[in-house]
Order: sequence, then structure tokens, then C-alpha cells
Amino acid sequence: QIPVPVLQISPSQHPVKAGLSDAFLVLNPNPAVPESRRRTIYEYHRVELDTSRISSHSAVEFTPLPTCLQHQSCESCVGSELTFNCSWCHVLQRCL
Repeated sequence: QIPVPVLQISPSQHPVKAGLSDAFLVLNPNPAVPESRRRTIYEYHRVELDTSRISSHSAVEFTPLPTCLQHQSCESCVGSELTFNCSWCHVLQRCL
């Protein structure tokens, strides 16, 4: 249950983000306060949802795109027609 419509939430008070993303966290020591750490989140590969379509009792399904890792043989790997170049690693016996 969403108590307040998302479009009515002020971005200056609380920015609304809805979607899926990869990210990593870095803890940086604060020189002014030795015991504290500043957290910085670096985001990449973000997929955002249209916030006007978010409502109570709704669901979202994400379907991943194919990757090189899905190929189980050298032939299917090097013959792949994905948008990036897949190559077969003979040592690992994996498509990368």
C-alpha cells in the first residue's frame, strides 16, 4: 500500500527512485572526525521506472537481457549474435 502518490512527493524533501541498478559502496574516512566514515554510493547500469505508473497493489517484472555467460559451448559462444563480442576461454571452459 502506497500512502502518498509518488508524484506528490517533493524531490527536495525525499528523492524518489524506482527501478533497478548495479552499485557499489565506498566508505571514506572523515578527517574532521576520525571515528566516522562517509558513505558514497556509485551507481551504474540503471533502469528506471516511470514513477507516474507506480500505484498500490501493482508489480513489476524485470527480464534480463542475454549475456555471453549463457553459452555452454565454444561453438555457441563464438557464433553468438549478441550486441557485444563473446569469446571462449579454453582454460575456464566458459564463454566471456
